Amino acid sequence: MRVFGFLPTRRTIFVRRNEGIKALQQPARAVEPSEDDTIVGELVDDSERPDMVYIGTPVEPKDAAIALAALAIAVMFVVLILQSFVFNSVEDSGTEGSDGRSIEITWGESQYMPRHAECIDESNGQDLPGYGIGYEPSISITSSGNMFVTAHKDLRWGGESNPVFPLLGGEPGPWYACEQGQQTSWDYWASWFWASYDNGTTWGHGDNFGPTPGNSFTANYLAGGSECLGDEGDISVDAEDTVYYLDTTLEDNWWHTFSDNGSSYETTICQRMNTMAADDRPWVAAQADGIIHYLGNSGASPPECTLDVGRYWYYHSENGGLSFSQCYAVPGGWSTIASQRHGPYVYIAQENADSSTGTVQVRISDQYGRGTGFTDGTWAQPVSVGDRNGNCPEGYPVVNTNENGTVAVVWADCPNGGTGPWDLRLALSYDHGTNWSTWNISHINGIQMYPFVSISEDNVVALAFYGLDFDDGDLEGDYVVGEEWYLYAAALREPQEGDLWDFTIADPEPLHIVTEYEATEGDVHALHDFFETVISPDGTWMGIAYQQNIGLHPFEDNEEQRYIKFVRGNLSV
Repeated sequence: MRVFGFLPTRRTIFVRRNEGIKALQQPARAVEPSEDDTIVGELVDDSERPDMVYIGTPVEPKDAAIALAALAIAVMFVVLILQSFVFNSVEDSGTEGSDGRSIEITWGESQYMPRHAECIDESNGQDLPGYGIGYEPSISITSSGNMFVTAHKDLRWGGESNPVFPLLGGEPGPWYACEQGQQTSWDYWASWFWASYDNGTTWGHGDNFGPTPGNSFTANYLAGGSECLGDEGDISVDAEDTVYYLDTTLEDNWWHTFSDNGSSYETTICQRMNTMAADDRPWVAAQADGIIHYLGNSGASPPECTLDVGRYWYYHSENGGLSFSQCYAVPGGWSTIASQRHGPYVYIAQENADSSTGTVQVRISDQYGRGTGFTDGTWAQPVSVGDRNGNCPEGYPVVNTNENGTVAVVWADCPNGGTGPWDLRLALSYDHGTNWSTWNISHINGIQMYPFVSISEDNVVALAFYGLDFDDGDLEGDYVVGEEWYLYAAALREPQEGDLWDFTIADPEPLHIVTEYEATEGDVHALHDFFETVISPDGTWMGIAYQQNIGLHPFEDNEEQRYIKFVRGNLSV
């Protein structure tokens, strides 16, 4: 017998039988109750058990409503208390910057990088003929907020012919630039060089990077600027706000120098670098007054002066790129470089080897990277900052720093193979690389590719990546036809180990949609090798240069038209 309560004048007997509940009110003997009586009790499914009798009290409808309301309020308070407990526990673990350090980003409208108006050819095969075709964009910013973007030209879209046709296909002959009717996407011979002098509001081409109409056999290398035939480049800015732009020819490199916050071209002719090894992906960092660091991917290292071998060679200049040290390889796998703009520290982040698993390591110089050649100079032995549990088919460990001694390295890890879920990892130091914290910062169940990091002088750490979320739609399977790539970004102040970034999509338009060929072949290279971000000098906004694929390529099978875009996000700092 289970008693719910009683009144002094009468009582209710609940009789449960298999067909339900019947109530009898008894002042002295059993009386059939009215159908309007409201009974509060507990329903028990005991259809398999013998009849049982429960004693309780009848309650008027008004009293029942009050009782139910009180019960609801009590349940609500319990839920709130439990939620508070759970959320406090999450805060204690530092996830998603929930203690107020997470920075909200308000994204503006994205922009395509423009072509010169006189070079636009509506018949050249582009879906968007007014905008630049390219990939793998780099971006840098001066202390005044001037920004510069370069991107890899499309070597197969310099016309129907090309001088390296055995490698690229097509017909033998020259490339064409800014030539109506020649099916070219090029405006000039150099790689793309765009500039914005109003904090990213509008974009044009850099000083002395005008059109070069004609064919590549007529390029004027004595004129410098856009006349210097190049393939892909990188940009950096020193403490004097001199902008250095390196454009590789694969066989060697051209240097371009801009003064006055990047607004005035200073290199009178095409300035050859004269590197010892061949170059593919160039990385440039600049600091102080004219100190330049160049890290070039030679693929396989020839013998060098310390008898080391490595796919990357390091070159050092103290005179604004007029001459460089030589003969120094950096043992290890894929690498990137960053330096303080004013301070003496330089960092190289790299895979410890070209291997399927291993570590990510950092090489540090606290003396501007000086002294390389026959010795390691001022470069210390590498420090391991995290594991690689699977070799991703794309991407590099990326390093960046600020003047306060904050150093961050971010990389993608592929323990589940190239088309399974990728991990996103971050190593962070607040003391110039002496001590490190490393943790998994993955945001989606999917592919998190080409992460890039920027750091403000207030220690706001901004991260971005190209992401493909396996769980964001109704498609069956993971890397399948129709999956969409997006640009994700987030910022967090003074991140600590265990924190997660609250990533949002920076551009609502998909960057690429997985094709049948890509899904079948496991090809995740559609967005190519990297993209980059910057944070404004005052730390109130960030800019991203990135790639979007639209339409089919006219000359290459299973390839798309690749456009370069920029988007700016205001930070709630």
